[in-house]
Amino acid sequence: MEKITSLQNEMIKKALGLREARSRREEGMTIIDGAREIKRAFEAGIILDQIFYVKGQQEDLLKQLSAKKIKSVQVSSQVMEKLAYGQRHEGIIAVIKTPFVSLKDLKLSKEPLMVVLESLEKPGNLGAVLRTCDGVGVEAVLVCDPQTDVYNPNVIRSSTGVVFSIPVVCASSSEISSYLNSRKIKICASAPMAQKLYTQANFRGAWALVLGSETQGLSDYWLRQADLTVKIPMNGLADSLNVSTSAAIILYEALRQRKN
Repeated sequence: MEKITSLQNEMIKKALGLREARSRREEGMTIIDGAREIKRAFEAGIILDQIFYVKGQQEDLLKQLSAKKIKSVQVSSQVMEKLAYGQRHEGIIAVIKTPFVSLKDLKLSKEPLMVVLESLEKPGNLGAVLRTCDGVGVEAVLVCDPQTDVYNPNVIRSSTGVVFSIPVVCASSSEISSYLNSRKIKICASAPMAQKLYTQANFRGAWALVLGSETQGLSDYWLRQADLTVKIPMNGLADSLNVSTSAAIILYEALRQRKN
């Protein structure tokens, strides 16, 4: 195929459409921007439908993908600038089939550490939490009532692609709580009004840390479900931290305890 130089090309228009949530839902596809993210998706076994690239860039990765007979299409720098997000331009974009993981698909250890995220709104925050989960070794992330789709290109990018290596399940709050209860996984809710500090909790054993949205915090449903409610001390005017920061603080305390 000759190099694509026009934004009116049907393949380019379809790929650009995947920036919109509606198109991603209807097509069952999403777009990955960046070599590191594409490589992590590929290594995780994600089906890469199509690659757009600029000649002379990311040649090692392109050779690796070409060896697997993945369709690659050369585009001009101008077309790539439109396909790429923000100011980042690495010369390669992938279109993929959106992965799907159900609760039944999860394979957990006897004493897993898990995370439940309720109604998160910002893709950057969701991606940042996933990076922390990857660093800590969280076995699964369960997302209930999401306000952004898990495979939003900005989630993929802010997670640096680890969204593909951690099992991420979207389900209702009741489905997730039933799943946790059936497997005797205790629930720890993070809430500013809690009496106990997160450092006073015992995170050994099977636990799921539940974190709420940036604006509303956790719903009453999850506060009622919790076996334990903890807080992070706040000594200034703000009553809470960004959800990704809260996740990092509590999860690394859990990791410290579980390693000792």
